[in-house]
Amino acid sequence: MRKLAALAFVALLATVSGSSAQQAYPDKNVTILVPFAPGGIVDIAARIVGEGLAQLWGKQVIVENRSGGSGFIAATAAARAAPDGYTLLAAEAGVSVINQLIFASTPYDMAKDFIPITLMSDTPIVVAVNTKSGINSMADLIAKAKTEQLNYASPANGTLNHLTGEWIALEADLKLRHIGYRGGAPAATALAGGEVPIGILAYSSIRPYVEAGNVKLLAVTGAERVEAAKDLPTLAESGVPNVATTQWAGLFAPAGTPDAIVQKIQADIATVLAKPEIQKQFAAGGASVIQGSSAEFAKRLENERKQFGEIVTKAKITAN
Repeated sequence: MRKLAALAFVALLATVSGSSAQQAYPDKNVTILVPFAPGGIVDIAARIVGEGLAQLWGKQVIVENRSGGSGFIAATAAARAAPDGYTLLAAEAGVSVINQLIFASTPYDMAKDFIPITLMSDTPIVVAVNTKSGINSMADLIAKAKTEQLNYASPANGTLNHLTGEWIALEADLKLRHIGYRGGAPAATALAGGEVPIGILAYSSIRPYVEAGNVKLLAVTGAERVEAAKDLPTLAESGVPNVATTQWAGLFAPAGTPDAIVQKIQADIATVLAKPEIQKQFAAGGASVIQGSSAEFAKRLENERKQFGEIVTKAKITAN
């Protein structure tokens, strides 16, 4: 009897100790791994949110860029990290959804190896053209691409931008050929220089060239118009219904991370994103804050796996 009581007491102590440890989170620095080079939308989101969390927690939040390998390097490292909340992954649709649709195999499985914590930001994707292309509207682009093949630029093969272009082509029955670059900046430069007539790029990547007069915006790919460019119509308003997507950035924890820690991170990020000064920082880059519960984020990922899976199959997209 005494032995059973002693065991029960030890178990109780362990439970209390574990609960206290989770409640004390974080008691050391936290690292956010980013699968891309500095300056992209995921990196920017991680840094803005990371700085806000650091101020809230009184601990450093280190953003570490591990670019390359189609996001495999950072995602694999995060998947193998201890599930204690001290190593997190910032990612977007390419790393978290599309990779597993276009590669024969991947070294990580987002659905099994990660817990989606929350979304952080949403950046519009736009259809843009070189001002010397002779294309002045989506109606012009549609008419021209029905009779001749037109090239469009994206940051790389298998990105959300790439799939959005193929989605537009499928929906409107257009002859569009994808040209992938090594990032949004090189793709935007190629478009501005006339190397390609069309670009499907993040608004933040293309805005400087719009302001310089080298590029013209035709439509935004989201379901609604955006605050940063209110006069820019959606694809649905421009004759291409059913296509609606934006480039989000979200935060993930390794599978096995205690729910109490996941919920704390989500709640604290919500606190950070609610601050007007944080929202202004995102707006300066053409983005807006977006958040939600872990369950809501997981549901969005599930829907996008189905949605993009259909596009990959129909357009016969593979990694190259």
